[in-house]
Amino acid sequence: MYMWNMELSSCMSALLCHFEIALRNNVHRAMSQFYSRGASSSFTWYDTIRRQLPLHLQDKILKIRQQHTSPGPDEIVSRLTFGFWPSLIGKIDIRFTAAILPVIFPHHPLNATPSDWRNQIPRKAALAYLSEFNTMRNRLAHHEPIWKFAAVADPATAPGHRLLGTVDLASSLARFHRFLTQYDTAMAATNSDLASDVACSSWRKRIDFLLSPQGVERYRQRKHVTDARISPAQLRRNFAHVVQQNQPIVVGGSGRIRGVFLPGG
Repeated sequence: MYMWNMELSSCMSALLCHFEIALRNNVHRAMSQFYSRGASSSFTWYDTIRRQLPLHLQDKILKIRQQHTSPGPDEIVSRLTFGFWPSLIGKIDIRFTAAILPVIFPHHPLNATPSDWRNQIPRKAALAYLSEFNTMRNRLAHHEPIWKFAAVADPATAPGHRLLGTVDLASSLARFHRFLTQYDTAMAATNSDLASDVACSSWRKRIDFLLSPQGVERYRQRKHVTDARISPAQLRRNFAHVVQQNQPIVVGGSGRIRGVFLPGG
């Protein structure tokens, strides 16, 4: 289980890394353009709204300024942690949400009626995934078993609705698939081009395999490591059997290793 978890964690980290960069860049651009009145896409907007920010967000910016010599807006933004952004988005002045949030999430369905961003209920439901992404990122950073999902509020389903924590493999897999659906939706709303690239990436395909019955069974049977070596000719002749064995196998001959064949992924 822990080997399976480590493989999943490395791929999930890549997913969240790309979303974090897309989100922070969009927030920085949207806030800069709005508070500079269109004059700049890299502006010290955090100083303009400093008094509106909770102390813990002010402290994060102050700490960066204390640790680095005259950091510009881009550098400050790049050094802020993922947790800063959901907190900040939740503190955007309600009067300006219809102008700022469509720039942060340019492909979000709520943009069809921008005034809906001012309504707390649909806005909270639309952005509930940000809190769950932050929780996942923290679990990854602390090397915790990410298959152990806790109970969570699910306003996107219904106000006041909660999902129970996971208790077995089936419930864990269901929550993983739910998380990935949220991720795909969130990335598409934030940066559609990057969303397409991520969907085709090797580590996204690796996640899909690890969450499949074949992927789970490989780790359950401890077949995730190689224990045999065959020649390319043997692989061609016994391909169906090798795939059925569901175990990586070293391919080589005459003392030369050609590579490792991974059945299914």
